[in-house]
Parts: sequence; structure tokens; C-alpha cells
Amino acid sequence: MPEELETRYVFVDTSMYESKNFQFHQHALGRFKDLCSEHKLYLLTSPVIDGEIISHLTEKAHEAAKHVKEFKKTIKILRNLPELKHHGVFEELTKKEAEDLLLEKYTEFKSEAVYEWVDVDLAKPSVVTEHYFNKTPPFSDKKPYEFPDALILISLLEWAKQKNIRVYVLSKDGDMESFCNSSGGWLEAVLDLDGFISLVLNNEEELKDSAKFSTERFGECLDEIKRILEESISDIEYSTSGYDIDDEVTDVDAFDLEIVDSNIIKADREYAEFSLTVKFTVEAWHSLTDYDRSIWDSEDKKYIFTAQTSRKVRDTVTCKAYAWIDFEDGLPANTVLNEVYIEDSYVELDPDEGEIIDYQEHEIFDE
Repeated sequence: MPEELETRYVFVDTSMYESKNFQFHQHALGRFKDLCSEHKLYLLTSPVIDGEIISHLTEKAHEAAKHVKEFKKTIKILRNLPELKHHGVFEELTKKEAEDLLLEKYTEFKSEAVYEWVDVDLAKPSVVTEHYFNKTPPFSDKKPYEFPDALILISLLEWAKQKNIRVYVLSKDGDMESFCNSSGGWLEAVLDLDGFISLVLNNEEELKDSAKFSTERFGECLDEIKRILEESISDIEYSTSGYDIDDEVTDVDAFDLEIVDSNIIKADREYAEFSLTVKFTVEAWHSLTDYDRSIWDSEDKKYIFTAQTSRKVRDTVTCKAYAWIDFEDGLPANTVLNEVYIEDSYVELDPDEGEIIDYQEHEIFDE
């Protein structure tokens, strides 16, 4: 049994239905059907499975009707007691009536639960024969003629690969389990339907607290978020604030990024958006006009020559950033960091506010 739900796509083998007595609308199968109709699970099935179930139900209906008839002979003395609540057992039950009722229940189950039919034509004959001659699952020395299972599993594996979707295979068959184990991770065998239902319900319980669920996904993506933000701060355009238009900022080095705050601003079953406050250090050279060393022409009211001074200043910058995280179908296993960006593409640095770590005075030059 997997520790957490990793896909909502499920394939149920005939052996699992049979182990639950084909009770399609009761107990474990009934709850499973509800989860499928609520789209919390996506049930895949096959024409081969469909044919096997119909065959089993028909056989069991005929057998049950026969046993009822035999049982009525055994207890015929009780016909004399019509006041008994069990007297209804003497009502007529034909094989056809039992068959029709059981198949009707199965048809209702399919209409409410089945998400998609997997075409057996996806199973290439060459692949089936290769498994047969090599006696690899689902074939074995004890089960040399498992062609129905081979068609089911090989077509299902091909479907999973084409759709790029992992599938749980609920089965009581050991050879099916062996095939899943050798599928390269596309198919995962699950032997316990009740435990699987519990796994789904636990996931649904987690999704009720969308803020907590989303925050856990944020924690899983935190290292990647920081990496992207660290790359992004080097792409910001930096300039000098409060000085002349010709003043420049060069040799910028942005580093030591820290996420100082994060808030969820949207969350649902498949998506969350976070608002972040980030802080980082910027070291840059500021080339500034030094009017104290410049030459002023009082008659023409203009500078004849201007002087330039450069300061290397270390600043602390605070910005807003945003992160979007997807988790398709509400599954932690599907967590993907969709987008991260810093809100400010342009930042002004004040050379008088930061720490001056180097200083240069340049020769006076013509304006």
C-alpha cells in the first residue's frame, strides 16, 4: 500500500470485485463507486474485465437460483408457517430473474463509476507473445495461458505511457502484481481495497484545510523558489536615486537573498498563489557628479568643468515577489512550481543611505 496518494487513476481487476462479492453499491465497493462518481478517483476498465464480470455474474446467478430451489425442498415443512418473516424464501426465483437483477446493478455501477475504457487493441500481439514465450508475468509455469490478463495489463501499460499517467491496479492476483512491479513505475499494484479507500479519504481530509496543504507544498518548493529569485535579482535594472540623470550605477552584484515573509493569497484543490517579501544585498559602483570639485562660471551661470566621484555602496533592498504552485488533482506527488517572479523590475539605490565600502575621485573633465 502506498504511503500517500500519488495518482487518482485506478484500474480494478475482476479478482478484486469478486473478493468483495460484487457488491457494487454496498460496503467497500459502494464507497469506491461514490469516490469515482465524485471524481475523486478516475476508474479505468477494459472490455476484457467487462466480459469476465458479466460471465461471473451470470454463472453465479444461475448457481444461486439452483441452490435456492434445492434449499426450498430441504425446508419445505416451513411452508406451513406463512407467519414467519422468512416465508418469502418460497417465492419463485428464476435463473433469468437473478441474472437480470445482478447485471442491472453492474450496469448502474459502470454508468456511475467508469471514467474511461482502455482499448485492448493497445496491446501489440508481438508484446503479448513475447511475454508468453518468455513466461514473464502475467504468464508463469503455473499459469501458462493467461492471455486475458496479458491483454488487460499490456494495453493498460501502453495507455499509461501514452497519457503519461501512473495507474493503481487493484487486484488480488499475484501475477498481476508481478507485472506491475516490472512496469517501470507506470503501474502500481494495490492488494487492499479498504486500505486504498482510506488513503483517498485521508487525502480529501488534508485538502479541506487548503491553507495548510498549500503551505506544505510551498515548503517542498522553497529551495527552487529561492534559486529562481536569486537569479532574478541579477536581472533587475538598478539606478541611482536623487542625483543627476547622467549619474550611473555599474558593476552591480546582488546576493544574500532571503525570504522574510510569505502569505497565501489564493488556494484551491489544484493551485496556490503566494505573496513573498524578499530582502537581499546589493553592492554597486555609483558614478556621481561632484559639484564641490566642479568649476562654476558665475557670469554664464553654468559649470565650465564638472568633476566625477565614484562610490562603491552596499545597500539592503526589499521587494515583493510572487510564486504560483500547481498540484494537479490535489496530490502532493503532482506538486510543480509554475512561476516565480519579483514584482520590481526597476530599483533605485540611494548612495547616501547604504554603506560606502570604496571611493574614487576622478579627474575634472569638460561638461
